[in-house]
Amino acid sequence: MEEEPSWDLGSWPGRRSSLPNEIAAALASRIRSGEVPPGTRLPSEPELARSLNVSRNSVREAMSVLREQGLVATKQGIGTFALDPSRDAHFPVDVGIEHLMSTTELITRAGHKAGSRGYRLVTGPGNAGIRQQLRLGPEEQVHCVERVRTADNLPVIFCRDYLSVTRVPAKLMAQYKGDESLFVFLQRDCRLEVHTARADIVPSLPSPRVAELLQVTRRKPLLVLNQLHYDDDGAPFLYSENHFNLEYMGLHVRRTPIT
Repeated sequence: MEEEPSWDLGSWPGRRSSLPNEIAAALASRIRSGEVPPGTRLPSEPELARSLNVSRNSVREAMSVLREQGLVATKQGIGTFALDPSRDAHFPVDVGIEHLMSTTELITRAGHKAGSRGYRLVTGPGNAGIRQQLRLGPEEQVHCVERVRTADNLPVIFCRDYLSVTRVPAKLMAQYKGDESLFVFLQRDCRLEVHTARADIVPSLPSPRVAELLQVTRRKPLLVLNQLHYDDDGAPFLYSENHFNLEYMGLHVRRTPIT
């Protein structure tokens, strides 16, 4: 008889702000390594919550992350089962973009360690297109934040973010060093929270600088996610250009029938 896998995932870090992602990462590692073979029925959410000494909500969110990664599937009334992690392995990093989240969370929820390199902050008048997007007056200055986001040290996204100096004063913006989620910084230190966003996805060939930062040739197309973020009053305050490196990163959208 095949030995039943143990569901003891070890102790958790003291800081639990990303506990569901920690649980998902631990389970994803065991599925990808083959320790939990394809077809294995996972314990129920209450059973996992008890064995891990965490809340059921944390387990439920972790299962949602694993489903987004394509590592588990839930059959209504039967249970949740591990899937073959190699069946869709076209990219080292494969992420769903159905939900609005930071690039940090996007990478983390895909089961990888998020990092940053090449951080740069420039403050100035900005170009006419950015000023129009952010609805800025003639005297308002613009912060331009640039960095390369990495997943397990692979350069996967070049990010360029624009913010009004009126909404984020220069002294406050200088505290951000690019090594954490910009969304988290804005919410925690600037009292600015993203409520909704409008995103457009367009193909683009990289500039010489972007190609060098992402370690691709200038002939390699990128997917660029241009996204305007609004606060809860409907006012735009953040415009982002995210250049996805298709050498390493695949994007997908899970689509369901209209009911």
